[in-house]
Amino acid sequence: MGIFNLKGPALMKASTLLAAIGFLLFGYDQGVMSGVIANDLFKETMGNPDSALMGAIVALYEIGCMAGALATGRVGDLLGRRKTIRFGCLILCIGAILQTASVNAGMMIAARIITGVGNGMNTATIPVYQAELSPPKNRGAHVAFEASLLTVGVGIAYWLEFGLYFVPGEFAWRFPLAFQMVFAIVLGLASFILPESPRWLQAHGHEDGCKEVLARLWSDCDTTHPRCIAEWEEIRDGIELERREGVSSYGELFKKGKMNNRYRVLLGMGGQIIQQFGGINVISYYLTDIFETAGFSQMMAMLLAGVDAIPYFLGAITPIYTIDRVGRRFLMYAGLIGQAATLFIVGGCQYLVETTGNKAASSAEIAFVMIYNFVFGAAWLGLAWLYPSEIFSTGLRAKGNSMSTAANWIGNFIVAMIAPVLFEYATYWTFLLFGILNVIFLIPIYLWYPETNGKSLEEIEVLFASKEIQEDAKSIASHIGSTSMYGEKQDTESKLGGSRPVSRRFPSNFSGNHGIAPVNDRPAVDSAAANIKSDYDEKGPNYK
Repeated sequence: MGIFNLKGPALMKASTLLAAIGFLLFGYDQGVMSGVIANDLFKETMGNPDSALMGAIVALYEIGCMAGALATGRVGDLLGRRKTIRFGCLILCIGAILQTASVNAGMMIAARIITGVGNGMNTATIPVYQAELSPPKNRGAHVAFEASLLTVGVGIAYWLEFGLYFVPGEFAWRFPLAFQMVFAIVLGLASFILPESPRWLQAHGHEDGCKEVLARLWSDCDTTHPRCIAEWEEIRDGIELERREGVSSYGELFKKGKMNNRYRVLLGMGGQIIQQFGGINVISYYLTDIFETAGFSQMMAMLLAGVDAIPYFLGAITPIYTIDRVGRRFLMYAGLIGQAATLFIVGGCQYLVETTGNKAASSAEIAFVMIYNFVFGAAWLGLAWLYPSEIFSTGLRAKGNSMSTAANWIGNFIVAMIAPVLFEYATYWTFLLFGILNVIFLIPIYLWYPETNGKSLEEIEVLFASKEIQEDAKSIASHIGSTSMYGEKQDTESKLGGSRPVSRRFPSNFSGNHGIAPVNDRPAVDSAAANIKSDYDEKGPNYK
């Protein structure tokens, strides 16, 4: 359960901080290579690689991340969320040691792949853990906060490398690669003071453990409190519904079936691909190079990279206040439009710099690169991690999120691999290309991405299911939808001895009625729902 018996707001803040540290480490890893690959001694040690080999040194890290993310689907369900994070941190530390000691390009590539495996395990697990502990009304804000720390990690990497620019010798590029172990060690140790995910505990037969964690979160360790009971009943009903449909294997992810899992996988993977091909890693990995091509010296380019982390962070903290107010879809649209506009302007400025050497265009390019990072931080930075962690059922959440995270790393790899070549041959068209992609991505968002704001994970689970499952859920899983009604008013009444709120039975999701309408609990005789309800009543809630 953890060394320290944290509870209530302290436990929620601690779990959010754990997730934030994980993404701070992720951000540091994303930003650190920008300064390393610009170091002349690093290039000499690597054998003065051409653009293709340099791209491989940077990008093959993503292949390791993809492998780690895919492994998490099975490992995370077997060991639990906390142990998976610990293994990820251990592997990452081993890779960081090897990176620091690298003496040639081959060793560096191998070390970065190993580091990537650890980071992939963490990035696939942490959003799931965070989503499974957070309440519906501010689940988005919690994930947005952890994503905002990614920008802090990027900033630490940029400023550390700017300071080390003035330090002679190989220490200037070896120390930043070693420093990532500090965050990994802190993250691994922090996992020991936090509880396991209550949904994982319930799914693996630890019913009492699930109730204890929920009581620590919501009812001052009182497992008989109405809020704790309501949370547990909703989790139990959702998991039982999954078990009756047999949705727990990787194979189920690629079948439409009654739970529509293939649709969920495509949405999760698609969101991550949209994030990556929106142009962020062209900026993040090669920011120093971009500023140098805009006409600045290496020292000034590294300084500007550090300054760029400030608007990036300012943008990243805005979803903490907006994502649960304006919803996911609005930010998806706004982010893509803003990214497209800024990239078009950056491309135009780069064209003027290349053809005329215009100083004003050079300054404008820097400004709009920073505006791009602000816009990305305000929208797609957190959205691509939040949405997949919400849309999968408990039995498939680790596996589904591992697939979407793997898609992130595939996209990351492709962009990081082709970017040096694009900068060399396509020049300013590189920015215009990614701007056009942002416009194209508006189409799938409009057609296929439903809103998940304000709904419990169990409500979202049934949101994507077939009509038959939705009707069955209304009959046998009557507690789904009850906990998301807990606002401040309900919590106050509950503390005074009130009962938990009645389930909404998904009126806004399934019936088109936005009010709380009465629902006939009794299914039709001989219907699928009637047969399932009969088994449920006769064999109890733990029947599989």
